[in-house]
Amino acid sequence: MSLLLSLLLWAAPAPASSTADRARDRAEAYYQFSLAQQARLSGNTEAALEALRKAQKLDPGAAEIRAWAARILRETGRLEEALREARAAVAIDRDSKEAQFVAGHLLRTVGELRGDGKLIEEAAAAFAEVVRIDPQDGGTWQELARLEGELGRHEKAVAAWRGYLGLDPGFFEAYLRIGAHLLALGKPAEAAESFQEALRLDPDSASAYQSLGDAYAQADQVDQAVVQFRKALELDPRSLFTRLKLGDLLMKAERLQEALAEADEALALDERNRYALDLKARVQRELRDLEGAGQTIDRLLAIDPSDVKGLFTKATILEARRDYAAAAVLFEKLLARDRRGEPVKDAAANDRVFLAHLGFCLQQEGRFAEAADAYGRARATGGEPDPALTGYRIEALLLAKDFERALAEVRGARKERPEDLELLGLEANILRGRGDLDGGRALVDQALASFPERVEVKLLAADFAQRTRRFDEAERHLRAAAEKDPTSLRVLFQLGAVQERQKKHDEADRTFRQALAHHPDSAPVLNYLGYMNADRGVKLEESLGFIERALLADPENAAYLDSLGWALFRLGRLPEAEDALRRALQRDDKNAVMLAHLGDVLWERGQRGEALVYWRKALGGEDEDGELDRARLEKRIAEAEGNASAGHR
Repeated sequence: MSLLLSLLLWAAPAPASSTADRARDRAEAYYQFSLAQQARLSGNTEAALEALRKAQKLDPGAAEIRAWAARILRETGRLEEALREARAAVAIDRDSKEAQFVAGHLLRTVGELRGDGKLIEEAAAAFAEVVRIDPQDGGTWQELARLEGELGRHEKAVAAWRGYLGLDPGFFEAYLRIGAHLLALGKPAEAAESFQEALRLDPDSASAYQSLGDAYAQADQVDQAVVQFRKALELDPRSLFTRLKLGDLLMKAERLQEALAEADEALALDERNRYALDLKARVQRELRDLEGAGQTIDRLLAIDPSDVKGLFTKATILEARRDYAAAAVLFEKLLARDRRGEPVKDAAANDRVFLAHLGFCLQQEGRFAEAADAYGRARATGGEPDPALTGYRIEALLLAKDFERALAEVRGARKERPEDLELLGLEANILRGRGDLDGGRALVDQALASFPERVEVKLLAADFAQRTRRFDEAERHLRAAAEKDPTSLRVLFQLGAVQERQKKHDEADRTFRQALAHHPDSAPVLNYLGYMNADRGVKLEESLGFIERALLADPENAAYLDSLGWALFRLGRLPEAEDALRRALQRDDKNAVMLAHLGDVLWERGQRGEALVYWRKALGGEDEDGELDRARLEKRIAEAEGNASAGHR
């Protein structure tokens, strides 16, 4: 019951002496309440509290008295006491605006101090009661809207801001806040409408243009987003935040030169800005300026050697340079980072990414069992199940020749995803690795019978046939796939490779050129066609051009550098050929074909002792696909050794 109502009751005629007594008590309570207010205004909080306690005893049903006690206790820092009083006031009268208002503020304050989300949720509920009782209380509508936003309850935040707009439809900030919450809810079209309304109210707001850019970006309307970000920068050209957002968007849209320009503009404003340095390094990496990317990221790490994002970017630059050993060391360092201050959920998500990259690096280093372990650890970090991690782990176990574990894992995964053709292909190859060719072939035949029209099945069958060196069968499957999808890069590349393995060089040449007609910048096709023709000694200048284009896309690729060296050798440019082949072997010093190629170049340059060293290394090198002509190499070594012996005699 309110104090005003208490006074009215006191002034009304009393039907009985007990009623009169209660009225007198309420009147005395109001008097004590007045004394409390006077004492509070004069700074005597203890006297104020004493008067309020007397008032409570006289009128225990007056929620406002307890609410004011809570308010004064809060002002003196006695928060726990204040919260008890506020809750008691609400318990007495849920419809008391004063009680709900004070309770809301206390719950919020104590909740923030304790880090107790439940108390903050109670605070929001109290503010919701205030606006229920008094829908015209604009300040509390704002308080409620901001609190719901902090709690991440975006639907409720939008409703609260709209409640406030019912009182003040021209409030610019409300439209910005509503748009931000709608973006968080994944509703970019509605968010854009709210931001446009904000711009109608303030056409010179850089923040509104930037927010509208965010909405268009989320809707994948990149050109529109770029326009809005640029308008924001016209109004506020020194906004690093907007410029970096624009740079990130341009990078994701693969407008790399524009992204690089934005990164440079940001660094002109602040040369030590870590986000700008990271953006520039990532763009340089995508532009294949790996040396520049490394220098840029090292500038960032000189500022903060523990910067997680910077370390991750550096590791990915090392991956792009195919320095997998150094990249693996960095990923291990990231996994051993200090996690203080990192939210648990974010830490787990980061770990999953780092472990997946670590697994890839270890696999490239030939450390297959360790790679399988890394993929398994990534899978165990939680979050949404990622079938790709299971596939990577099974493939690593297969490469490690741990066939039993690989088979158990792939069969377990296939029970969950029986239609997954990649898993079926993995199981077929595991059976092949175990020596069960019939079992593997039966699985492939089952897939062909079940899905005779699917290109993926024909690719799977071709891959299995190719691995078992049945190239004519692989070609048949690939031709059938090409009929279904005549522009597929994967189909055309594999078909050309299979034709080349069968010495059908002219057919392979036509197939690779068909692939380039649809995919002119495909580095693997450019390299394969260039190397094949250079190896045959035909179209040498064109072949060199193809290989150089492949290297523009991937300048650290050892196979491409080997192709370059071999094309230069065929052209008689021996010093350049030697340089390219030595660079290739710096990246892959066990490849048998590369070792033999350098031996051939050194022999022609008259460095015959060193040539013999490389030829012998080639015979013990890695040659999984059987590309090394061992008989020819053994003959050359024997002849060279024979000539050396004859000369010695």
